[in-house]
Amino acid sequence: LGVKEALERNHDRALKHYLISAKMGHESSLDLIKDMFMGGTATKEQYADALKGYQDAVEEMKSHDRDIAKRYSKALEEESRRSGLGM
Repeated sequence: LGVKEALERNHDRALKHYLISAKMGHESSLDLIKDMFMGGTATKEQYADALKGYQDAVEEMKSHDRDIAKRYSKALEEESRRSGLGM
């Protein structure tokens, strides 16, 4: 929705959509808000708000179990490559 609004030159509405998704951990939305800040269509405060929300979301998604699952998945992929099965 943010991209659609930006294409229609509704920068305020685009920013609102990007803020929502950045605060949910969507890195591309954070990058778009940074671009808007650098281009003068978003304020420093809006970018800071998006960055903090993004960092909070990323931190919240971290967990010990998730880290173990990621290491296990990598180990399976490496074993698969070594054995020639290729995942």
